Amino acid sequence: MKNILSIPKIIIAFLFFFAIAVTSQAQKGTIRGVVKDNTGPLSNASITIEGKGAGTTSNNNGEYNLSLDPGRYNLIISYVGFQTQTTRVIVRANEISTVNATLFNSTTDQEIVVVGSRAVGRSKLSSPVPVDVIPVSQIINDLGQVDLNQILNFIAPSFQSSKQTVADGTDHLDPAQLRGLGTDQVLVLINGKRQHQSALVNVNGTVNRGQVSTDLSVIPATSIERIEILRDGASAQYGSDAIAGVINIVLKKKTGLLEASASYGAYITKYPKNYALYKLQGKTDNPDVSITDGNTFQAALGYGFDIGKGYLTLSGEYINREGTNRTGTYTGAVYPNVNGVNKDDSIMAAKGTNRNTFDLRAGNSAMKSGAVFYNFALPVGSNGEVYAFGGYSKKKGNATGFYRYPSGIPGNATNYASAVFALYPNGFLPQILSDIQDFSTSVGFRTKIKEWHLDISNTYGINTFGFGVNNSVNYSQFSIAGNNQTKFDAGELKFYQNTVNADISRKVNVLEGLNLAAGLEYRIDGFGIKSGEEASYKNYDVPSKAQGAAQVFPGFLSTLNGDQTRNDKAVYIDLEQDFSKQFMMAGALRFENYSDFGSTLNYKVASRYKFSDAFLIRASVSSGFRAPSMQQRFYEKTNTLFISQGGSLVPVQAGTFTNDSKLAGLLGIPKLKQETSNSYSVGIAAKPFTGFEVTVDAYQIDIKNRIILTNNFDGKTSPQIQAILDEAGANTANFFTNAVDTRATGLEAVFSYHTKLGAKQSLTTSLATTFIKNTVKKGADGKPIIHASEILVNGGQLKNYFNREDQSRFEDANPKSKLSFAINYKYSKFGTMLRFVRFGKVAYRDGGNSANPFAPNVVLNAFNGVVEATDQVFPAKLVTDLSFSYQVTPELSAVIGANNLFDVYPDIQAHSSNQSLGRFTYSRRVEQQGYNGAYYFARLKLTINTKK
Repeated sequence: MKNILSIPKIIIAFLFFFAIAVTSQAQKGTIRGVVKDNTGPLSNASITIEGKGAGTTSNNNGEYNLSLDPGRYNLIISYVGFQTQTTRVIVRANEISTVNATLFNSTTDQEIVVVGSRAVGRSKLSSPVPVDVIPVSQIINDLGQVDLNQILNFIAPSFQSSKQTVADGTDHLDPAQLRGLGTDQVLVLINGKRQHQSALVNVNGTVNRGQVSTDLSVIPATSIERIEILRDGASAQYGSDAIAGVINIVLKKKTGLLEASASYGAYITKYPKNYALYKLQGKTDNPDVSITDGNTFQAALGYGFDIGKGYLTLSGEYINREGTNRTGTYTGAVYPNVNGVNKDDSIMAAKGTNRNTFDLRAGNSAMKSGAVFYNFALPVGSNGEVYAFGGYSKKKGNATGFYRYPSGIPGNATNYASAVFALYPNGFLPQILSDIQDFSTSVGFRTKIKEWHLDISNTYGINTFGFGVNNSVNYSQFSIAGNNQTKFDAGELKFYQNTVNADISRKVNVLEGLNLAAGLEYRIDGFGIKSGEEASYKNYDVPSKAQGAAQVFPGFLSTLNGDQTRNDKAVYIDLEQDFSKQFMMAGALRFENYSDFGSTLNYKVASRYKFSDAFLIRASVSSGFRAPSMQQRFYEKTNTLFISQGGSLVPVQAGTFTNDSKLAGLLGIPKLKQETSNSYSVGIAAKPFTGFEVTVDAYQIDIKNRIILTNNFDGKTSPQIQAILDEAGANTANFFTNAVDTRATGLEAVFSYHTKLGAKQSLTTSLATTFIKNTVKKGADGKPIIHASEILVNGGQLKNYFNREDQSRFEDANPKSKLSFAINYKYSKFGTMLRFVRFGKVAYRDGGNSANPFAPNVVLNAFNGVVEATDQVFPAKLVTDLSFSYQVTPELSAVIGANNLFDVYPDIQAHSSNQSLGRFTYSRRVEQQGYNGAYYFARLKLTINTKK
């Protein structure tokens, strides 16, 4: 951490820079007042001057002061979730004018946004780039979803987060993405400051393979005031990772309000568990299985304290989510054959078991989580403010891998199979236990010195992802007499980040106003792997070819020699010029230098033209940059994978090796480098009449050198490669590499309408939709252009490097469209929310056949006796959510409702090869809304205003 010690020198130089630029002030007048709602003062309400950019916020008592040159102004007072008030005011030199404001509830979303512009007072309808504002604090009570990923998944069409299953650590973390791009191509901010990523990298064959994401579920949804989603490339403004856009989470600030809530829900559903078995038996009926599972309890408590003229808000949340299981009935061999004949039925009858005894778990992992977040600010002097925010989260999860059937438990000369059967007479279902801890805190100081706004901050975050294995064995360990170990500590991943920022900005009186912003950033990223206990990874019986390591998840054996770190230095300048009340342009330049990947200069230009207050057009062009994550650079491990062999799934040990390893060099894997992008967008925003708003935006994003995790290479081509694999205890090897270029195009539209229907009624409707087309760039022959070495091409290894299933993850694995239509109606104390979410089609493309990696695999489909491709297109699905609310007292409200009211599931996998001997009725490789079925819930919320 020694590099951090040099930061004060940077800050001193920066302070010297802006101090020189300070100019003298003319005599001014003052506007002051109090902002409140019907319950009392509103702290941090936004007070701005129309067309000038000058502004301030109200303090904890709702008070504000604003110093201005003499003149006539339109004073705009706004607060998220309330109607904006505009007042004409005259300012005279050395005089004080008083303007008080009482704001009323509104859902017209005229909020002042933080992301997308550094100019004070930009609303989402005046921004030159598209920004969605989601008032989480207002809508969360009507929703059944309790974690942030799933809340956003059903509200924001450009956002997609699919729960994974039988995918090791990814079962415990929902990857989140924008515009169908990578989970590591979206930047997450909290209160405008960079949030660190998870330590986990997804190395399984599911959606977002090879990528790293930010774990949004560590942030209690009940601690959030609103979320701003910038749907535009923003690397020049906020730094690398912002290729797809930015998600800014704004924490609550209001004081004197005690909020407590509790909810409980469960899945009550039917699903065709016996589909494969009935198909193979030739039966025409397929009785659904009724089930209730996934019981979820959530409790939250929050309060805001007055700290002098500042505030401190605390929010705590606890969630206990039980697992779900939508596995199909296993149709393969359960027990070893007797004299070459399968005797499963008679053996199960004698043992009192049936095929349901041997279910794996395909569904949500079980999870218990708790989190505490805080948000603090305290005025210092006449213009300064010290602030801090952050939180701590701990999650413990339980998921499973594949069932180890008695027929698949191997034996050898030492006959350890009999010892395994002594422990597990019917085989065993190994469990992966996760212990995820996340901590983050930002501390800063902001002030105004004459015309300059200064913000200096330090943000630190760390995520640890610990792995345990239970209900398992290390087969080779049975060579040690008396062994019966079934539980293992498999080690831990760690990622941490420290970011120092120094930012200045001011408004310059040029034409209608020039906003100038500039800043410096210094960031340190660190990644480490903690080895598991010896028994979790060691092969104690190498000569017998026993499978070493803990079954389901071999432990880590770190060779990193301590934590690996890198630093990134950045400087940016951001200009926004209002040439007139109609026309503005914005531009940004950002220079970054990574200690391991060199330098990059990124730009952004955006513009907006208002034909009237009711209609504008906007456009932007930008470049982007994303250095490989530390996880992609340094992650290495051996995993147990199941591959299809002779109609059965056979376990193999598959190693992930670093890109700069000796093995990567022997195979000709190109050196890892950064991704770069160019982004273009154009759109309109309109407010044709009161209460109705429309935005429509189209975009194109070209990305070069997309990073993937390759498929598995073996040692058949080289004794030297085989020797390295043997030494690592692996049958195969894969690597992170820059394989292809991609293009993303899309159209996004949002329509919203709010109206009062008399004194006691209100109606709010919103329609948001996105259409997405992501493609891998191809040559004249229609095949993907693959960045591969001559060794790979000439050695016939392209299928192992990049195949059509890898291509499909870019192009087909995520919904090609999404539409959300919601109606909120309130009458006096009653309210209802009806929402329809349509998830567009997805498709599974297999890895290709041995002769051609980009031609489908054509094999016998046991369900219909036809030899056909294993590819499948899954059509769009419509999910309906409905809730009813009642205000029991002014302080207490109650809600009941259902998510996926009509119990909609994706289509069943139609090819027997994709069902893995009946176990996966639904695809785990591509997903839309998930396959858990209907969820019913109830919630109580208590709100007490202690300032009354």
